[in-house]
Amino acid sequence: MFFPAVRQKFAKLFDGVRHDSGDALEFADKTIAHYQKNGINPMFKYIIFSDALNLEKVEEITNYCRGKIGISFGIGTNLTNDVGLKPMNIVMKLIGVQAPNKEWIPTVKLSDEHGKYTGDPKMIELAKEFLRIKD
Repeated sequence: MFFPAVRQKFAKLFDGVRHDSGDALEFADKTIAHYQKNGINPMFKYIIFSDALNLEKVEEITNYCRGKIGISFGIGTNLTNDVGLKPMNIVMKLIGVQAPNKEWIPTVKLSDEHGKYTGDPKMIELAKEFLRIKD
């Protein structure tokens, strides 16, 4: 669902994509193929992996992606909780951004997993329409 919506213009415009659910290596393959299909060198783009990462998964992803695409990692829980306490199992979602005029603008998150969209339902529908996403 995601890649058909990210036409060449957007693929060139953005520096990369974020993976947060599903098989990381499969997502890497799909991402690389999408960039290549659009005439973009994947080595100038990034995937930010962030799905339940640990050092072993990071090593596996690094070895798999080396020389194919730029990568980075968001190891939230283990990166921000290194004091020996049991981490809380919480997820924070962006719900809005503040414009220079101090007005809050709501945000949406469109997931590859149907039903995991967040944000105002009208804005979700608008984003899906703009990106030509059909469920």
